[in-house]
Amino acid sequence: MKPNKLEQEVVDLLLPRLNDEYKAFYMYRAAGNWCKDVGFFKAAAFFAAESEDELAHAKKIEQYIVDWNVTPDLPTVEKPQIEFADLMEIIEAAYGIEYDLYEAYEKTSMDIFNTQDLCTFDFLQEFRTIQRKSVAEYADKLNMLEGVDGKDKFKMLLLEEQLFEVNG
Repeated sequence: MKPNKLEQEVVDLLLPRLNDEYKAFYMYRAAGNWCKDVGFFKAAAFFAAESEDELAHAKKIEQYIVDWNVTPDLPTVEKPQIEFADLMEIIEAAYGIEYDLYEAYEKTSMDIFNTQDLCTFDFLQEFRTIQRKSVAEYADKLNMLEGVDGKDKFKMLLLEEQLFEVNG
């Protein structure tokens, strides 16, 4: 007797999300490195934590696939942007990543629901919730920065404490 495997259609729907999580991991890693290099130490710590969260999400998806007796193809992730004009550019990029992930998890969830794989649909609930919270968090940052000149490093340093709370 052989154990059941996750349907290939479901695997094919999950693999792009795995790729997205690794892509986000690398982007936040690069953002943290840039922030540290230019003296935004609170932002650097925040983005380092964000990168670890994204890696944990990738590991969860990967483990879910493996637990269903499928060896996933690990994605090739393109090199992230490593130079940024300013901290505002990073926050805007982060919002874009999180919103894109939100939309992708919504679409993937609907597609998986249509396959009638409710177990996988339920598994994705956590990711939908995470993305909803992340979108709100970065929207708050953008709202706080409305009207602020992101190229003014002094102003951004003054706002850094309020913008980047590291959640333990």
